[in-house]
Amino acid sequence: MYKALIFGLLSFLIVGCKFDKGDPNGENILSIRLKNDPERINPILFPNPLSREVYQYLFLPLADYDPNTLLFSPVMIVDIPKKVVVDTGMYKGHTRLDVEILEKAVWDDGSPITGYDYAFTIKAINLRYTNAKNYRQLTQSILDVQVDANNPKKFSIIVDKNETLSQEVALNVEVYPAAFYDRQHLLANYTVADFSVNNPDSLQDVKNLKAFADSFNSAIYSRDSISGSGPYHFDQWIANQSITIKKKSDYWGSNFQHASLMQGPDIIRFFIIPDELLAITQLKSGNIDVINEMSATQFLALKNDSAFTSQFHFLTPSLTKQYVININNHDLILKDINVRKALSYLLDVDNIIDVIEQGMGRRSTGYIHPEKETYDKSIQPAEYNPQKAAELLTLSGWKDNNGDGVLDKKIDGKVYPLKLEILISGQELGKKIALMLQEKAEKIGMKIDIKEKDFKLIRAENLKTRKYQLVPAVVSQDIIRWDDLSKFYGPNDTPNGVNDISFHNAEVDSIITKLEHPMDDGDRISLYKNFQKIIDKETPLIFLYSPMERIVVSKKWDAEATMKRPGYLANTFTKSVIAQKH
Repeated sequence: MYKALIFGLLSFLIVGCKFDKGDPNGENILSIRLKNDPERINPILFPNPLSREVYQYLFLPLADYDPNTLLFSPVMIVDIPKKVVVDTGMYKGHTRLDVEILEKAVWDDGSPITGYDYAFTIKAINLRYTNAKNYRQLTQSILDVQVDANNPKKFSIIVDKNETLSQEVALNVEVYPAAFYDRQHLLANYTVADFSVNNPDSLQDVKNLKAFADSFNSAIYSRDSISGSGPYHFDQWIANQSITIKKKSDYWGSNFQHASLMQGPDIIRFFIIPDELLAITQLKSGNIDVINEMSATQFLALKNDSAFTSQFHFLTPSLTKQYVININNHDLILKDINVRKALSYLLDVDNIIDVIEQGMGRRSTGYIHPEKETYDKSIQPAEYNPQKAAELLTLSGWKDNNGDGVLDKKIDGKVYPLKLEILISGQELGKKIALMLQEKAEKIGMKIDIKEKDFKLIRAENLKTRKYQLVPAVVSQDIIRWDDLSKFYGPNDTPNGVNDISFHNAEVDSIITKLEHPMDDGDRISLYKNFQKIIDKETPLIFLYSPMERIVVSKKWDAEATMKRPGYLANTFTKSVIAQKH
């Protein structure tokens, strides 16, 4: 039956998808494998990593991190504005950024990209009726946008004085064309300040605001009608099969140097192929050109085969993401710090990196990426030490009182066995880690049950409700100087809050509150390092490791890797000299 299933999948792939190696008109087509259908292409509503692989070529922010230098650089603006303290008026004491959009920057219809488009974008995010709550957590510190009446290319952004990342928060936002996404001009009569300081239910014409949100939230503007300022335009989406984007003709950004504006391939086509082996088959046959997030085993099998090294680039950039195990710190058993620490000693992470990642990974010691200046190098990763784990459990009073092989303890007058449940989504890595933890835990009298369910359900039914004990997860972080620590902030332990591990620590809350205010860089770095020491001591979650990205690219293309997610920029790929000769 398994062979029949594979044959059926392969047949569907070949029949259902049209693979283009080129075009009769001489167009260069770059074909990329996507692991799953991204559901939506709308960075405001759905800023997930899979969707980013497509939308980064369609939408542009005012400024972004350069993929080579990792410095925050202008994309659609003349330069990065300096911070100015407002000295009068209602925004006295807050920060003002004076911005100028490039004169040549225009939308697809030739109309100029202006401050009004930026203001519309912030309004669409901050309007609480839109499904942009993830983005809204960042932009809620933008208090107002004031457009120059004489030159709408110039405008000022007012940012809350306590926002330490005011430039990044204000400028690293994908800008949307107001005329395209708000064709009835429903937000035109409102200011950014209206949505920054007021409850929208108190505003006039709430019916119109809800009508806009319903339209903006709909699939129409996430799957059918998509428009941005990027070097490519949306062409076609065949559900669960492929997404096609095409290079814009006479593109305004073609003469500028930022990597985000480059136009390498004429057409970029993303083929949705969940099964890795089928994707590799298509790679070998030349039907697709790029696979990222490849398993270490398959990556090294190709890399170590001389027949393929001459045909493919093998790229291994370090990415700002890491694997962790979320712990519900409010759980009756897991609120005990010794139980949490015992769990951290039960996983041989170095062996996991060697066996599962084939050595292509780096141990994690905390929430901050090792490449950042705020990283505390003095903290050592938890060692694999089952004996120490057992000692910690004994120290907390866990004993096998009834001889059934499982430790137990009286808590609040009732005896509880040391039994935990780990929820996994079905991903191979999560399964292997769960099985390893289960095996090691059993040897010291801890029973761990493994339950598998879709991660969307885990997020909605367990993480948000805090009805879980252990959940393996991926933490993806951006290349920013000052990391957002809100996941560890006590007041964020709410159904819609980001503290889904229910971690509460007064000292950490104090640090996070202090970091919201301006201070010397040295003092800020010191606070970040103090935070890491507390997290290391408290073990509110288990930090495992940061994998190296594994990308294989056909040598038909000249390609480079970057630390920016997803590890490469397809629009910077150019046809190789050898490929052009053929």
